Amino acid sequence: MFFSLRKHASKLIAATLAVGTMASISAAALDQPVALLSSNLNSSVGTVLTSDQINTAEQALSKAKAEAAAKAEAAAKAQAAKAEAETAAKAETAQQATSNTTSSSSQAQQSSSDNQLTAPVSAKTVAYSSSLLATDAVKNNSTALGNYKLTFYCPCELCNGVAGAKTASGTTPTEGRTIAVDPDVIPLGSRIYIEGYGEFIAEDTGGVIKNNKIDVFVSSHDRAYELGVQYANIYLLG
Repeated sequence: MFFSLRKHASKLIAATLAVGTMASISAAALDQPVALLSSNLNSSVGTVLTSDQINTAEQALSKAKAEAAAKAEAAAKAQAAKAEAETAAKAETAQQATSNTTSSSSQAQQSSSDNQLTAPVSAKTVAYSSSLLATDAVKNNSTALGNYKLTFYCPCELCNGVAGAKTASGTTPTEGRTIAVDPDVIPLGSRIYIEGYGEFIAEDTGGVIKNNKIDVFVSSHDRAYELGVQYANIYLLG
Protein backbone atom coordinates (compact mmCIF):
# COMPACT_ATOMS: atom_id res chain seq x y z
CA MET A 1 0.00 0.00 0.00
CA PHE A 2 2.74 2.43 1.02
CA PHE A 3 4.69 1.62 -2.14
CA SER A 4 1.63 2.32 -4.25
CA LEU A 5 1.16 5.79 -2.66
CA ARG A 6 4.80 6.65 -3.26
CA LYS A 7 4.45 5.57 -6.83
CA HIS A 8 1.37 7.84 -7.35
CA ALA A 9 3.16 10.76 -5.64
CA SER A 10 6.12 10.32 -7.95
CA LYS A 11 3.83 10.41 -10.97
CA LEU A 12 2.06 13.52 -9.68
CA ILE A 13 5.36 15.34 -9.14
CA ALA A 14 6.51 14.30 -12.60
CA ALA A 15 3.29 15.55 -14.12
CA THR A 16 3.56 18.87 -12.27
CA LEU A 17 7.12 19.36 -13.54
CA ALA A 18 6.01 18.50 -17.05
CA VAL A 19 3.22 21.08 -16.93
CA GLY A 20 5.65 23.70 -15.61
CA THR A 21 8.15 22.96 -18.30
CA MET A 22 5.51 23.13 -20.97
CA ALA A 23 4.28 26.51 -19.61
CA SER A 24 7.81 27.88 -19.72
CA ILE A 25 8.29 26.62 -23.25
CA SER A 26 4.96 28.19 -24.33
CA ALA A 27 5.87 31.60 -22.78
CA ALA A 28 9.23 31.61 -24.56
CA ALA A 29 7.51 30.72 -27.81
CA LEU A 30 5.08 33.65 -27.39
CA ASP A 31 7.85 36.15 -26.49
CA GLN A 32 9.85 35.43 -29.66
CA PRO A 33 7.21 36.67 -32.24
CA VAL A 34 6.60 39.87 -30.19
CA ALA A 35 10.31 40.69 -30.15
CA LEU A 36 10.55 39.94 -33.89
CA LEU A 37 7.51 42.19 -34.70
CA SER A 38 8.95 45.01 -32.62
CA SER A 39 12.28 44.76 -34.49
CA ASN A 40 10.56 44.78 -37.91
CA LEU A 41 8.39 47.76 -36.94
CA ASN A 42 11.37 49.81 -35.79
CA SER A 43 13.35 49.05 -38.97
CA SER A 44 10.37 49.95 -41.25
CA VAL A 45 8.91 52.95 -39.46
CA GLY A 46 11.95 54.28 -37.68
CA THR A 47 11.72 56.27 -34.51
CA VAL A 48 8.14 56.57 -33.33
CA LEU A 49 7.27 60.35 -32.82
CA THR A 50 5.27 61.67 -29.91
CA SER A 51 2.24 63.93 -30.53
CA ASP A 52 4.25 67.04 -29.62
CA GLN A 53 6.96 66.11 -32.05
CA ILE A 54 4.37 65.55 -34.79
CA ASN A 55 2.82 69.00 -34.13
CA THR A 56 6.24 70.61 -34.22
CA ALA A 57 7.05 68.90 -37.53
CA GLU A 58 3.70 69.99 -39.03
CA GLN A 59 4.30 73.58 -37.94
CA ALA A 60 7.80 73.54 -39.45
CA LEU A 61 6.39 72.16 -42.71
CA SER A 62 3.68 74.85 -42.83
CA LYS A 63 6.25 77.55 -42.16
CA ALA A 64 8.52 76.20 -44.92
CA LYS A 65 5.60 76.14 -47.37
CA ALA A 66 4.64 79.73 -46.43
CA GLU A 67 8.23 80.94 -46.86
CA ALA A 68 8.49 79.20 -50.23
CA ALA A 69 5.18 80.75 -51.38
CA ALA A 70 6.33 84.20 -50.20
CA LYS A 71 9.62 83.85 -52.07
CA ALA A 72 7.80 82.73 -55.23
CA GLU A 73 5.39 85.69 -54.98
CA ALA A 74 8.27 88.12 -54.41
CA ALA A 75 10.14 86.68 -57.40
CA ALA A 76 7.01 87.00 -59.58
CA LYS A 77 6.52 90.63 -58.49
CA ALA A 78 10.18 91.40 -59.17
CA GLN A 79 9.92 89.83 -62.63
CA ALA A 80 6.73 91.80 -63.37
CA ALA A 81 8.35 95.03 -62.17
CA LYS A 82 11.40 94.35 -64.34
CA ALA A 83 9.22 93.67 -67.39
CA GLU A 84 7.22 96.84 -66.71
CA ALA A 85 10.42 98.87 -66.35
CA GLU A 86 11.80 97.46 -69.60
CA THR A 87 8.52 98.25 -71.40
CA ALA A 88 8.54 101.80 -70.01
CA ALA A 89 12.18 102.23 -71.05
CA LYS A 90 11.41 101.03 -74.58
CA ALA A 91 8.40 103.37 -74.78
CA GLU A 92 10.52 106.28 -73.57
CA THR A 93 13.24 105.46 -76.11
CA ALA A 94 10.66 105.28 -78.91
CA GLN A 95 9.09 108.56 -77.77
CA GLN A 96 12.50 110.21 -77.62
CA ALA A 97 13.32 108.94 -81.10
CA THR A 98 10.00 110.29 -82.38
CA SER A 99 10.66 113.58 -80.63
CA ASN A 100 14.14 113.78 -82.14
CA THR A 101 12.76 113.00 -85.59
CA THR A 102 10.04 115.64 -85.19
CA SER A 103 12.59 118.13 -83.90
CA SER A 104 14.93 117.39 -86.81
CA SER A 105 12.06 117.76 -89.25
CA SER A 106 11.02 121.06 -87.66
CA GLN A 107 14.60 122.28 -87.73
CA ALA A 108 14.92 121.28 -91.37
CA GLN A 109 11.72 123.11 -92.22
CA GLN A 110 12.84 126.16 -90.26
CA SER A 111 16.23 126.05 -91.99
CA SER A 112 14.49 125.81 -95.36
CA SER A 113 12.28 128.73 -94.42
CA ASP A 114 15.27 130.76 -93.21
CA ASN A 115 17.08 130.05 -96.47
CA GLN A 116 14.08 131.23 -98.45
CA LEU A 117 13.96 134.42 -96.42
CA THR A 118 17.67 135.19 -96.62
CA ALA A 119 19.23 133.39 -99.60
CA PRO A 120 19.74 135.46 -102.76
CA VAL A 121 17.12 134.95 -105.46
CA SER A 122 19.17 133.75 -108.40
CA ALA A 123 18.40 134.30 -112.04
CA LYS A 124 16.60 131.36 -113.64
CA THR A 125 14.47 130.56 -116.63
CA VAL A 126 10.84 131.29 -115.87
CA ALA A 127 8.70 128.22 -116.49
CA TYR A 128 5.98 126.37 -114.62
CA SER A 129 7.11 123.23 -112.72
CA SER A 130 5.22 120.98 -110.33
CA SER A 131 8.44 120.72 -108.28
CA LEU A 132 7.98 124.40 -107.42
CA LEU A 133 4.60 124.00 -105.76
CA ALA A 134 4.42 125.68 -102.34
CA THR A 135 5.81 123.43 -99.60
CA ASP A 136 4.63 123.31 -96.00
CA ALA A 137 7.67 125.41 -95.08
CA VAL A 138 6.52 128.10 -97.50
CA LYS A 139 2.89 127.97 -96.35
CA ASN A 140 3.76 127.93 -92.64
CA ASN A 141 6.23 130.81 -92.84
CA SER A 142 4.52 133.22 -95.19
CA THR A 143 1.36 135.22 -95.73
CA ALA A 144 -0.97 133.77 -98.36
CA LEU A 145 -2.11 136.59 -100.64
CA GLY A 146 -4.50 134.51 -102.73
CA ASN A 147 -4.74 133.67 -106.40
CA TYR A 148 -3.17 136.25 -108.74
CA LYS A 149 -3.22 136.87 -112.47
CA LEU A 150 0.24 136.55 -114.03
CA THR A 151 1.35 138.37 -117.15
CA PHE A 152 4.87 138.51 -118.60
CA TYR A 153 6.99 141.35 -119.95
CA CYS A 154 10.49 141.83 -121.36
CA PRO A 155 13.05 144.70 -121.56
CA CYS A 156 11.87 145.80 -124.99
CA GLU A 157 10.32 149.20 -125.65
CA LEU A 158 6.94 147.66 -126.40
CA CYS A 159 6.70 145.96 -123.04
CA ASN A 160 8.67 148.38 -120.92
CA GLY A 161 8.06 151.75 -122.51
CA VAL A 162 11.79 152.34 -122.83
CA ALA A 163 14.22 149.68 -123.99
CA GLY A 164 16.72 148.60 -121.38
CA ALA A 165 15.13 150.63 -118.62
CA LYS A 166 15.89 150.04 -114.95
CA THR A 167 13.23 148.82 -112.55
CA ALA A 168 11.30 151.11 -110.21
CA SER A 169 13.74 149.99 -107.50
CA GLY A 170 16.75 151.03 -109.61
CA THR A 171 17.91 147.47 -110.32
CA THR A 172 18.56 145.82 -113.65
CA PRO A 173 15.57 143.55 -114.38
CA THR A 174 16.56 139.88 -114.37
CA GLU A 175 14.56 136.85 -115.50
CA GLY A 176 13.73 134.54 -112.60
CA ARG A 177 14.12 137.35 -110.05
CA THR A 178 12.23 140.50 -111.10
CA ILE A 179 8.49 140.97 -110.92
CA ALA A 180 6.34 144.11 -111.20
CA VAL A 181 3.66 144.58 -108.53
CA ASP A 182 1.14 147.05 -107.21
CA PRO A 183 3.18 148.65 -104.39
CA ASP A 184 -0.04 149.45 -102.49
CA VAL A 185 -0.62 145.69 -102.20
CA ILE A 186 2.90 144.26 -102.23
CA PRO A 187 5.69 146.56 -100.98
CA LEU A 188 8.74 146.92 -103.23
CA GLY A 189 11.61 144.75 -102.07
CA SER A 190 9.30 141.98 -100.85
CA ARG A 191 10.21 138.35 -101.46
CA ILE A 192 7.33 136.64 -103.23
CA TYR A 193 6.73 132.94 -103.81
CA ILE A 194 4.69 132.21 -106.92
CA GLU A 195 3.39 128.66 -106.72
CA GLY A 196 4.73 126.61 -109.64
CA TYR A 197 7.36 129.24 -110.52
CA GLY A 198 9.41 129.79 -107.35
CA GLU A 199 10.77 132.90 -105.59
CA PHE A 200 10.97 136.43 -106.96
CA ILE A 201 11.66 139.95 -105.71
CA ALA A 202 9.09 142.73 -106.09
CA GLU A 203 11.41 145.21 -107.87
CA ASP A 204 9.24 146.91 -110.44
CA THR A 205 5.86 148.54 -110.99
CA GLY A 206 3.62 149.10 -114.02
CA GLY A 207 0.79 151.40 -115.01
CA VAL A 208 -1.62 148.50 -115.51
CA ILE A 209 -0.30 146.34 -112.66
CA LYS A 210 -2.99 146.84 -110.01
CA ASN A 211 -4.45 144.84 -107.16
CA ASN A 212 -4.03 141.05 -107.58
CA LYS A 213 -1.97 141.19 -110.75
CA ILE A 214 1.77 140.52 -111.16
CA ASP A 215 3.92 141.09 -114.22
CA VAL A 216 6.82 138.63 -114.43
CA PHE A 217 9.98 139.71 -116.20
CA VAL A 218 11.50 137.41 -118.88
CA SER A 219 14.45 137.89 -121.19
CA SER A 220 12.68 138.20 -124.56
CA HIS A 221 9.43 139.31 -126.11
CA ASP A 222 8.97 135.87 -127.68
CA ARG A 223 9.11 134.24 -124.24
CA ALA A 224 6.67 136.77 -122.82
CA TYR A 225 4.28 136.06 -125.67
CA GLU A 226 4.77 132.30 -125.30
CA LEU A 227 3.95 132.30 -121.58
CA GLY A 228 0.82 134.40 -122.14
CA VAL A 229 -1.46 134.72 -119.11
CA GLN A 230 -1.37 132.41 -116.09
CA TYR A 231 -2.88 132.20 -112.61
CA ALA A 232 -1.11 131.11 -109.44
CA ASN A 233 -1.28 131.29 -105.66
CA ILE A 234 0.96 133.98 -104.21
CA TYR A 235 2.79 133.93 -100.85
CA LEU A 236 4.52 136.88 -99.20
CA LEU A 237 7.73 135.58 -97.65
CA GLY A 238 9.07 138.86 -96.33
